[in-house]
Amino acid sequence: MQRLLRWLVIAIMTTWPAHAALAQRMELSAIAPTAPRELAVPHASERFDPYEALHGSFSSPVHCAVVPGGLWIEVDGKGDCLRSYAQGLNEVDNPKVLVFFSGDVMLKTKAGVRFVSPGYERRSPDAIKRDMARWSEQAGQPAIFLARPGMYGSSGDHNQRRELREVMLTERALDAIKRRHRVSAFILAGQSGGGHIAASLLNRRRDVSAVVLSSALLSVREVTEHWDKRRTVQSANIQALHDPIDYLSRIRTDPKPLIFVLTDREDRIVPYASQLTYVRRLQAAGFEPQHVLLSATDKSRHALARHGQRAAALIARGEPAGAIRAALEAPGVQTVE
Repeated sequence: MQRLLRWLVIAIMTTWPAHAALAQRMELSAIAPTAPRELAVPHASERFDPYEALHGSFSSPVHCAVVPGGLWIEVDGKGDCLRSYAQGLNEVDNPKVLVFFSGDVMLKTKAGVRFVSPGYERRSPDAIKRDMARWSEQAGQPAIFLARPGMYGSSGDHNQRRELREVMLTERALDAIKRRHRVSAFILAGQSGGGHIAASLLNRRRDVSAVVLSSALLSVREVTEHWDKRRTVQSANIQALHDPIDYLSRIRTDPKPLIFVLTDREDRIVPYASQLTYVRRLQAAGFEPQHVLLSATDKSRHALARHGQRAAALIARGEPAGAIRAALEAPGVQTVE
């Protein structure tokens, strides 16, 4: 009997951490307050902390100075440290640079409970650098991953995504990169919520020569209303969100930028109809967007970031739009992300 009890105690002790991790999955209800803390600075293969993506983090100019690739950016007197991961930059000047904006990492249940995507804590600075090195090699140009506020090593609050402040922070980060590395033109690529940033910057900058928007959130009100119909807790204030579709008239016209929109008709995250609305509005405004229909292989039919990066790399190499479209549509290019 004592041997059996001892075995049970050992079994419970050895399995407790796994069960505790499940029981303590970090999440916040729709109305729960956040508790931000000082930005952590992971290096090499150290993983990103989902706590910061959920609650937010803060920094300072002194703190940001020790963040690799850190850019201290201020908007309306309040600063954040945006972390960048660059590969292939030249010391003298960089006429053309690719910049990638990743998608959201915070998800919501139908009841509005917030939690962080399980894949987030498997990412590390080294993993991002490898991705950028691969992309830079494909493009034959420097490539930068610019982490959006509140995620992947940048301070800020991911709960405030889609607000104008997020757009302005990334815009001023590009200004800093442009000055520091003597950049003449940017090719932007954005996946999902990162596509919202890329599209917003397209409206605000004359140095964006091309943009690739994959599974992108381009009509914020339309997508928000789509999901509000399916949730028991509604979005707090749609009017506070910055909608890039409202500012297409500000896109430069001389010369017109090259615009690719990559879509899966069965996208379960950002509805196809909302992406089509953006394309049609661009056409009505006199632009010629390349709308490429693809098949994402993930369960949500949403993961087209690799395709977006490939399109941007081909643009950087000077390939014509028709050849880029053909390369994306060719069999065998679909990849799991």
